[in-house]
Amino acid sequence: MIYPRRGAVLVAGLVLAVYAWLYYATPLSILPSGPEGVPRRALFLTFLLRPDDLVQQWLGSPAAPAFLDRLPVLLLAGGVFALATGLGWVAIRLLKADRGLSRLERFVFSAGVGLNLVSTYVLAMGLLGGMNRWLLFYLPVAITLAAIVWLYRQAVSSEVPRQDSQVPSDGCQTATKLPSANVRKKRGNREEEPVLLSSRWLWLIAPFVVVIFLGGMMPPIEFDVREYHLQVPKEFYQQGRITFLPHNVYGNMAMGTEMLSLLAMVIAGDWWLGALAGKALIAAFAPLTALALFAAGRRYFSTTAGVAAAVLFISVPWVIQVSMLGLVDVAAGCYLLLALYSLLLYARPPRPDTGGDEAWPRLLLASYLAGAAVATKYPAALFVAAPLTAAVGWMQFRRRRWTAWKPLAVFLLAIGMGCGLWFAKNWVLTGNPTYPLLYEVFGGKTRTAEKNRQWTQAHQPTGFSIGALVGDLGRVGLTSPWLSPLLVPMAGLALFRRRHRWMALILAAYFGYFIATWWLCTHRIDRFWIPAIPLLALLAGIAADYGTTRAWRRLLIAVLLVSTCTNLALAASPLIGDNRFFMPLARLQNDPLRVMPWHRFFNAEVPNGCILMVGEAQVFDLKPRVMYDTCFDSSIFEQVVKNHSIEEIRDWLKSRGVTHVFVHWGEIARYRATYGYTDFVQPEVFQRLVDAGVLEPLPVIEGNAGRAYRIR
Repeated sequence: MIYPRRGAVLVAGLVLAVYAWLYYATPLSILPSGPEGVPRRALFLTFLLRPDDLVQQWLGSPAAPAFLDRLPVLLLAGGVFALATGLGWVAIRLLKADRGLSRLERFVFSAGVGLNLVSTYVLAMGLLGGMNRWLLFYLPVAITLAAIVWLYRQAVSSEVPRQDSQVPSDGCQTATKLPSANVRKKRGNREEEPVLLSSRWLWLIAPFVVVIFLGGMMPPIEFDVREYHLQVPKEFYQQGRITFLPHNVYGNMAMGTEMLSLLAMVIAGDWWLGALAGKALIAAFAPLTALALFAAGRRYFSTTAGVAAAVLFISVPWVIQVSMLGLVDVAAGCYLLLALYSLLLYARPPRPDTGGDEAWPRLLLASYLAGAAVATKYPAALFVAAPLTAAVGWMQFRRRRWTAWKPLAVFLLAIGMGCGLWFAKNWVLTGNPTYPLLYEVFGGKTRTAEKNRQWTQAHQPTGFSIGALVGDLGRVGLTSPWLSPLLVPMAGLALFRRRHRWMALILAAYFGYFIATWWLCTHRIDRFWIPAIPLLALLAGIAADYGTTRAWRRLLIAVLLVSTCTNLALAASPLIGDNRFFMPLARLQNDPLRVMPWHRFFNAEVPNGCILMVGEAQVFDLKPRVMYDTCFDSSIFEQVVKNHSIEEIRDWLKSRGVTHVFVHWGEIARYRATYGYTDFVQPEVFQRLVDAGVLEPLPVIEGNAGRAYRIR
């Protein structure tokens, strides 16, 4: 230790106390509702001291609790997850990548690999037009079950009983029990230090898992989720195939996790139920990441480190919010962690009893999971694929294998297997494999220089001053609204431990690279660095073994309990998301707090109509057929009306079956103040169509910025 043992505990406790004071005193800069500038402590105390208010919110108003209507959602999501995990187990078993792994490690790697395999299969079938239950679900289930039975019989027939148990050199126990004499293993010339937190403390993640799944099964409320994360799978489901979407630029990017929602829609035969199951599947990446952190921490550091990393990760309010809302950033973080985990396994010396033949499978596993991260979200190419590829090259350099190009080639090839079909699909459908990015290199269908400039300005970093850097780093370290009171200071303490110093430096360097590229290459919204939180959690796990005294154990347990209690109160509150967890789904589908008045009107009055949306892209909840565009796409309304005669406009509307036109002036004003929007759409244009007898205005809804018209 750098400090005397008692002094180390005192210093660590002081660091945690100072950060906690700053954390709870910091006002939240972003609130979904309510005033800004409210200190965190006031918000936490509000929900901690009045739990009855939370219970009332969970039941909805008026209270009509429905506990069983979530069961179909859970069963559907669980069925897809089980299929994916079984398929992933078959894959890593055939690759022999499961050698030397514990049961928990086999599970998390199987789930990670399988979820991306299922996603890729759905994409392939969707591109071929094979969007039916038999092809997408029943056939893969039959093949997976047959493969599992065959592999199990093969394993049983080839199993040779062994007289004595051994612990593999990588620290993972074999399936047979260890003799009692080996319970306390030795590290070097001394016995292993006593366990501060046993695996039984993992129960702390249970309430967060429950809240995350309850929120994950809620209907969507977040803009991006209703614009493309669920809307795009809904469109693919309704048209029966995966195609190019000229009106939604986001729908043409990599959408690995969204394919799980599409699969659930096809199995259920219902886009609404399938979407809720898809949201639950996206939420499942949070507990999967927590289990992977526990496994990694236990393998490389200690059981205490694994428990602390898992608990600290899943209790971060950012992780909870993103998972509940249906955003995919935690899924990208899960793949990042699993890819790094696999690469660390590859970097370890090979086990002598296998002849080193587990190295290549682990390299393939790492690269495929890196590709899965890219298939989830484009930025993972910069955040995951690039640094891990560089790490493989560095390993060859360190081993002085100057001509050993095969590992790099294999790594890049397997990354392509994980995400390549998305780029191939865009290349064929748009002429640009990275659509809508790299327009200057590839161009792209429907893209223009003006549209590319608009996209670039909206998604590029702004301001590279010292003040901007300090402010943004301050957000990452303290002021970002949904941080955790323990994660950052515990991660910092890991750098002051002699034990596991190199691993801590590797994790810290990777996190530093992630934040640097986030600041230099993205538009710096907090959500884009969330995939790096597992790195901080592992660092925090290292710090959990900061001391071995009774005082440190008591301090560690105390701060974990305080942190989890306050974070749990926040997670169950309406600040993080819609917390009406037990309100009937039938009521939530058209609930006034979630669905705007005009959308409810269209659902009730013209469910079989066709609505031309102008300036409105959150169209997921609409039952009628919709024609819409995002602010980064060409306006359909402008293309129809501009430079066309009244008769041409009438003919176009009639040929497309359009029954209503809806314009959202509030959204248009927001776009013009931020991302940009066409100047053609003005009130006088609609008035001219009304005067010409094309449109008939519907009565105004008081307090709503939208305006609806009926086609005459």
